[in-house]
Parts: sequence; C-alpha cells; structure tokens
Amino acid sequence: MRTQIIPVLILAALVAAQQIYVPVLADLTHGEATKRLDFWVNSTVSPLAISDFAKLYILLPPGAQPDAVVSKLNATKMAVVLRGDLSTVDLSQFKVIILGQPPKPLTEAELAALKKWFDSGGKVLWCAADSDYPAQGSEESQVACNDIAEYLGAHIRVDYVSVEDPQHNAGAGYRVVGVIDPPPQLAFLGFMAQRVLFHGPGAIAVVLPNGTWVPATSPAVQKYYNNIFVIARTTPAGIIVEHRTSADGKGRDGKAHTAGDKGVFALMALEFMPSGSVLILSGESPYGAYEPMVAPVYYGVALDGPRFLRNLMLWATGNYRELSTMVSQAQVISQIQNGLSSVASDLQAVKSDVAAVKNSLAGIQNDISALKGSESQLGAVSGQISGLSSQISALSQKVDQLSQQLNAAVAEANNARTVAFIGTALALIFAIIAAVLAVRRR
Repeated sequence: MRTQIIPVLILAALVAAQQIYVPVLADLTHGEATKRLDFWVNSTVSPLAISDFAKLYILLPPGAQPDAVVSKLNATKMAVVLRGDLSTVDLSQFKVIILGQPPKPLTEAELAALKKWFDSGGKVLWCAADSDYPAQGSEESQVACNDIAEYLGAHIRVDYVSVEDPQHNAGAGYRVVGVIDPPPQLAFLGFMAQRVLFHGPGAIAVVLPNGTWVPATSPAVQKYYNNIFVIARTTPAGIIVEHRTSADGKGRDGKAHTAGDKGVFALMALEFMPSGSVLILSGESPYGAYEPMVAPVYYGVALDGPRFLRNLMLWATGNYRELSTMVSQAQVISQIQNGLSSVASDLQAVKSDVAAVKNSLAGIQNDISALKGSESQLGAVSGQISGLSSQISALSQKVDQLSQQLNAAVAEANNARTVAFIGTALALIFAIIAAVLAVRRR
C-alpha cells in the first residue's frame, strides 16, 4: 500500500506564511567544515546569496574558536554565531536546519530535540552526506544522516557507496555534474538551475515497507510511496563504485547499490512527512565539502550551484519571490493530477458496471442451460442475450477509449511545464469526465 500523503497540501502549508529574514541554521557542532558558507549570504561573493530573505545562524560547539570564514561572517553581521548543540539551543526559532556532512553522530538528546522540532510541522531538515571515498575517513556522514532519517520515521537513506558519471562531469568521473530534475509539482527548484556539482557523491536509497533498500530511482519506490521525490540525479551513464567495504574491514557494503551498477542514480531526494515537514538527503553538501554544491564553476565547467541553493532556500523558507509564477503553475498541475485521480475513480466505477452486466449475462446463460421448455421461450431469452451482448460490447469499447484518453492526460499532466499546456490539460479532463458521466447514465 502506498503512503497516502498529498504533497500539494504540504506545499501549500510551506507557502502559507511568507516571512522576511527567515532564520536558517547551519550546524558546525558535528565536525562539519565551513568551505563556501560565505556563498550563502555574501552577495559580493555570490549575487544569488540568500541574505535578502533569510538570516543565517551558525551553531558552534561550546568553547570552539570560529575559523576565518565564520569570524568574518559574524564580524560583518552576515551571520549570527550560536554556541551549544542541537539539544541545548532553541530550535523552535528556525524554519530550516542544515547539517553539511557531519562526521560525528548526533547524541540521543540531540536526536530527540531534532525530532520534537521536526514533528511540530512546516520545517525543512537537510542532512548532506558524502560517498564512501576514504578522504572523509569512511562513511560517518552517511551514518549520521541515516540515523536522523530513521529516528524521524523517514524512508530515504544515503547508501554506503560512491557514484560517478563518465559523461556528465567536471573533467573526471567522480566530479559529477548532477542533473536537477525535480517532479512537475516541484519544477521551480530547477528554475535556471540544471547543472550542480556533486563532487564524489553518495547515492540516495529508499527503505521499502519490508525493510529492503532500493535505489531511489527504482520504480518500486512509487509503488509504495507517493511522498518521496528525486531532485538531482546522474545521467544514464552513471556508475556505482565502492571504495570501502566490509571485506577490507574499513567500511560498509552498499545496501541498495552494488559496485558496477550502471544507470540513473539519485544524488538528492526529499520526503514529505505526515507532520508537514520535509526531510532532504543528498550525497554532497552545500558547504564544508571538498568542493561544495554551491560552486559556480569547477575546472572550467560552468555550474548552477548558487542558483539551485537559492531556489531550494526560497522554497524551504516560503519566500518565493522570483519563483512565484512557477510555484503557481506547480499548484495548478497538482490540481490537475487530483482531477485525473477523480476521473480514474469514475472510470473504475464504469468498469464495475460492465462487470455487473457480464455477471447478469452469465446468469441468463445458466438459465438457458436449465430451460427445457418451448422454443419460443428460448428464442425470447436468446433475444435478450443478443441485446445485452451488444450493450456490453459498446460499454467495453467506451471503457477502452476512456482508459486511453486518461493515460494520455496523465502523461501530459506529468510533463506539464507551462501555463499554456495547463488549459489544454484541463479541457481534456473535462471532456473525459463528461464521457464517463454519459456512460454511467446508460
């Protein structure tokens, strides 16, 4: 059974109250580094900084000395420095919390505090992990992010493998240039942002109800969950590599991916939760990594990292600004998809009517077998059968036509990207609804 969570309702909740300078917390208490953190809020360094709608808070461990990046951000009031941990600071003030490749696990107290904050609803938690490449030691950030995901009751995970793309990269297969490819209802995340660096990334997996891990790009995911979406992926040339395994005693084996697997792999995914909050997991980090996702260029390859981060933070904080038009389109597309679901229900009812008529026909045929009377009676019954058979044939043809139209409408709705198409899709839906109602009146 698929998890029944309607993303459009959660989207509406996130849109509901737009604020200025929404508090966003970047965690540095679990060993995370600070590289490119200034890209987030320094508009001189990055014209697409988020400082016009969000206020960055940086959480440091008690007694820790800030490095040059944090010191400058604090001195210029581009960020506010807090001290403590996730269990001692007041998390309720934050709409968004990001952990950028934490090599240290959260304590039980921190997990409990994070869950209380997350379950209050309308929050966005982004835990960015890494691959199993030994430069980070092993797979600590995957463990930390997966601990969080499991504690929150989510189903997405970061697998213990590495992903490469020999065709879509910044000069080397491990410097993956991820394809930003969100679903239609989140299409605005890809506004002017199609190419983002995932340097030596990990792959995103999903835990099925039976406990089995599968790639987040597996068709099995949508069979069970309608609240999990891939946001960034490789091209079909993607390949799985394992640098640390149980065999060498230095790492874990991939649970959804195996070395040598080829195809499209998820680099970033999100899960809408029943509380109205959203969990994001990624195989690369927006700060602190060897080369974070926000890089505007890498080895001469132009990238959309700053634009993508801005899109994601605009959405996460509910301040849509330049994304407003695309957000409106996404909401209409979701309404179209809901309409299609209603039509599908009506179509199923028509199919049930056809089945009922067929059952009636079967009963009449049984009566014929039992008839031992006059030929006139048999002729009358045969006439009834002929009439019913004609009706069944007509109904079956109509159902087939409606099914084809519905499938076409679903395909077009899923690919809807412009307002111009939305009108066409709505017209098609209304036509299908009218046809269904006409059949049901017969």
